[in-house]
Amino acid sequence: MDNGLPEKKPLLARQPIFDSSLAVAAYELLFRNSEMNASNVLEDDDSATSQVLLSAYSENDISQLTGVVPGFVNFTKNLLLSDVPFDKNLLVIEVLEDITDSKDVIDSLTELKNQGYTIALDDFVFTSDKAELIKLCDIIKVDLMAYPNQQAFLTDVKKIKRTKKRLLAEKIETHEEFELCKSLGFELFQGYFFAKPQLIKGKQLSYNRQVVLTLIAQLQKPDVQWKDLEGAFIKDPELTFKLLKLVNSAAYSKGRKVTSVKQALTWLGLKKIKSWVILLSLSNLDDKPKELTAVALVRAKTCELLSQQFNTEDSDLYFTIGMLSCLPAFMDLPMRKLLEKLPLSDEVINALLYYKGHLGVVLAAVLAHENGLWDKINWQLLQKMKIKDQDLNNHYRTAVNWSNEYIHAV
Repeated sequence: MDNGLPEKKPLLARQPIFDSSLAVAAYELLFRNSEMNASNVLEDDDSATSQVLLSAYSENDISQLTGVVPGFVNFTKNLLLSDVPFDKNLLVIEVLEDITDSKDVIDSLTELKNQGYTIALDDFVFTSDKAELIKLCDIIKVDLMAYPNQQAFLTDVKKIKRTKKRLLAEKIETHEEFELCKSLGFELFQGYFFAKPQLIKGKQLSYNRQVVLTLIAQLQKPDVQWKDLEGAFIKDPELTFKLLKLVNSAAYSKGRKVTSVKQALTWLGLKKIKSWVILLSLSNLDDKPKELTAVALVRAKTCELLSQQFNTEDSDLYFTIGMLSCLPAFMDLPMRKLLEKLPLSDEVINALLYYKGHLGVVLAAVLAHENGLWDKINWQLLQKMKIKDQDLNNHYRTAVNWSNEYIHAV
C-alpha cells in the first residue's frame, strides 16, 4: 500500500556514545536524504527530514543499527509535533538547538515525557527560551567544538551543571578531551577519539602489541605459507579458540562443523585467513574499548562489499585495507610509523596514507560515511566504479549486522 513516504532509504550511519568506562551506552543515528544534487552534495529540508525519519527508523531498523542500546535521533519541530511510532526503550529524542519552548513544543514534549521517552537537548546553549525545555529534558549535550577556548567551555559547564541533568560531551576528538570532560562530571561522551591513537611522547610498544605487530608483518609478506599461519595458532591457544568459534558461528558455518585449525585454514583460504588472524589478534588487546573492534569489522566488511561492485577477485584485500586503517588506534602509533614496520605494497601504502587508487577511494568513502560526512565523498568517482549512494548505504547496514553476529560469536 502506498503511504506517500519516500521509497528510497536515507543515508544512515551511527556514532557511538560511551559511558565513563568506554562501554557503549547508545548510538546517535546520523542521516541524510540520499538524493544528490548537481554538486554532489546531499540535501534535505525540514518536512522531507520528518518523512525520511518516519519511513526509515522503524523499530527493526533502530535495533539493527544499535543492538540492545538506544539510538539518539535528531527531531525537527515537524517530527516532534507528529506521532512518534518508536519504542521508548529504543529511542532518545534529541531536540535540535533551534527549537524554542513554544506552547505546542512543550505540550508535545510533556506528552512524550509522560509516555516514558528520554529527551536530550542538542548543542545546548543557555538562553531565556530554554527554561521549560531544561525542565523536561533528561540529558544535555554540550558541543566542545562550539567554544572558542577551554576557559569559555569551563565557564559554561559550571552553569550547565546547576541544572542537575545528565551531561553528554560531544565532538570529543582527543583522549585528553575525554579525560577533561570526565573530570568535570560528564557521564556520556560522543566522538571518534576512541578510534584515534593515544600518543604519549616516549611511549614504547607494549610486549603484547609488539607480538601482534610482528605477526601482522609476517602475514603481509607476499611469500607467506600455510605453515606460517599454523605456527601462529600453535603459539597462541586463545587465537585458536577464537578462530574455531568464528568459523562455527552463524556468520560462517552454514551447518558444517570445523574442529581443527587445519580445517579452518583449508576452508577459509589463505587470503581470508590472513585478514582474520589480524583482527583476532587485535581483539586480544584488552585495554581498548570493544567498540573499536566493531568499527574495524564494519569498516573492513563495507570495503569488501563495495569492492565486489567492480572487482570480485581482490575483495579480501579491500577487507584488509579497512582493518589496517584501524591499526593506529589499536597500536597507539601514527600510521606512518606503523607502515615502516609492515611489508606492504605501494598500492596499499598509498591507499592508507593518501587514499589513492581504487583501494584509497573506497576507504575514503567508507570513512566519510562512517562519520556522516556524505558531502566529502567523491560520488562522481564512485559512480565510475559502479558504486551508487544506496550501494554504500546498504553495504554499511549489512556490515553492521554482520559485525554484530561476529561479536556475539567471538
